[in-house]
Amino acid sequence: MIRLKLIKICCLLTAFFFVIAPSISNALPDDRNQPIHITSDTAEVDDKTGRSIYRGKVKIIQGTINLRADQVTIHSNAQGISKLVAIGTPAHFQQLPEVEKNIMHAFGNTIEYFVSEERIELKKQAKLEQEQNVFTGERIDYDIKRRVVNAYGGTQTSSSTDTPRVNLIIQPNKTPSQDAPVNE
Repeated sequence: MIRLKLIKICCLLTAFFFVIAPSISNALPDDRNQPIHITSDTAEVDDKTGRSIYRGKVKIIQGTINLRADQVTIHSNAQGISKLVAIGTPAHFQQLPEVEKNIMHAFGNTIEYFVSEERIELKKQAKLEQEQNVFTGERIDYDIKRRVVNAYGGTQTSSSTDTPRVNLIIQPNKTPSQDAPVNE
């Protein structure tokens, strides 16, 4: 019985990564062909509801994809995986999008990935690092397909200036002359 549940978990997670990996920011082709490594303290799979929950130092690795969280919940339906929710302090998702690019990092106390919409929501202490650009705020929505970032500060409930704000660090584009060494 336990062996059957482990096989179901592996099948579900394999399907999850075959859906997720191709859609995340031009993932490396090798990621989809790599084995999936999952570790957690507990795993609960409910075939009737299409929900599986992994708790306790959850680590999911496939190629350059690396997800770490305190808890990961995977929602599925007849079409496959519909949503992934990772919770941590913070949860961390990373992936190498293309050869010779920097690893993309996404952080948030909650990371929700909507598979069919190809969209990620980072909530509470949200941070997205792409190349050398950094976006921070209380919530960040990232449309993977269109490569659009929307960042939001905290809710203004008083006149306090301590309300978290959106912060962006955007690096200038380098021209070939900026990359060339200076000859003296």
